Amino acid sequence: MSSLHKNNIGMKLVEDSACRLTVVVPVYNRAGRVGPTLDSLEAQTLRPLRIVLVDNDSTDDTLRVLLDWKSRVEGPSFAVTVVVEKQPGAAAARNRGLAEVTTPFTMFFDSDDLMAPGHCRRALSGFDDNRGADIVGWDCSMLSLAGRRNIGRFSDRDVLWNNLFYGSMATQRYAARTALFRQAGGWNPECRGWDDVELGARLLGLSPKIVKLHGSQTVEIVASADSITGDSFSAKASVWEHALDLMETLCGNPRVARYVNFRRAILAGDYRRERAVDDSRRLLGVALSKEPSRFFRMLARLAVGYRGTGLPGISRILRPFFG
Repeated sequence: MSSLHKNNIGMKLVEDSACRLTVVVPVYNRAGRVGPTLDSLEAQTLRPLRIVLVDNDSTDDTLRVLLDWKSRVEGPSFAVTVVVEKQPGAAAARNRGLAEVTTPFTMFFDSDDLMAPGHCRRALSGFDDNRGADIVGWDCSMLSLAGRRNIGRFSDRDVLWNNLFYGSMATQRYAARTALFRQAGGWNPECRGWDDVELGARLLGLSPKIVKLHGSQTVEIVASADSITGDSFSAKASVWEHALDLMETLCGNPRVARYVNFRRAILAGDYRRERAVDDSRRLLGVALSKEPSRFFRMLARLAVGYRGTGLPGISRILRPFFG
C-alpha cells in the first residue's frame, strides 16, 4: 500500500514503484477550461499512472481547480502532484514538471487538449512492444477554431525535416524516455514559440530510436484563440525568429542549419502573405546572408514568393533538393 506524506501545497500520494509513465501538464489561467483535459486524464485506463500538474503562476483560480481535482481523484494507483512555477512560459513550467518525474517514461500534454481513455496505455505498450525505443509517437486529430479537422502527423522518417517544417515533434504527439529529455537539456525557457520544435531538434540530434504507432488518433488537439501562434506570424516575428536562431545555434549540425535557414525563407513568405513586406524583406535578407550557395539562395527566394501567395506545399515541393 502506498503511503501519504505532506508537500508544500497539500497531500501527495507516493505512487507505486510499478508506475512507469508520468504525464506532465503545464496550466496557466485555465480555471474555466482545464476541466475537460483533467477529465480525460482521470478516464485513463492505465494504472498505475502519475500526473504532474504545473500551475504557471496563474492569476485566476487555476491552482484551486487543480488542487480540488487532485483531492477528488487521487488514489493508490493514480498519483497526482501539483506544483507551482513562477517563471513565466510553458517551457519553464514543463521543466518544473520534469523535475518531479521519477518514472522511466514521460509524456507532456497541454491543458486544453484531450486524450482518449486508452491513450496512456497505448503509449506505454508502444515502449513494451518495441524494446529499446527511446521515443514513441502517434498522429493526432486537430480541431481548428473554424471547426475543421485535420491530422497532425508524427514522423519516424526524415525526422529532422518533418519536425522543422511540419511540427512532427509537437508536444502532444509523442512520449519519450525521461532520461532522454534530461540528456537533451529539457525545455528551453528562452524559446517562447516553437519550443516543442526546438526541443525536438535537440532530441533528434541524439539519434534516438523512434517508433510510430499506427491506427486511429487517441489525442485531440483543440485550437484556442489565445494560443501562442495566434492568427498572425508577423505580429510575433521576434518570437519565431528567435526560436529559429536557437535551433541553428544549439543543434550544431550543418544540415540542420541549412534546414533552419530555409525555414526562415518560408517564414518570410508568411510575412509577405500577411502584407508585412518590410519584415519579409528583412528576414529574407538574413536567410540569404547565411546561405553560401547561389542555388539555395535561389530556392529561398522561390519559397518566399510561393508562400507569399498563400499557396501550400513549398517545403514538400523543394524537399528533394536538400538531399
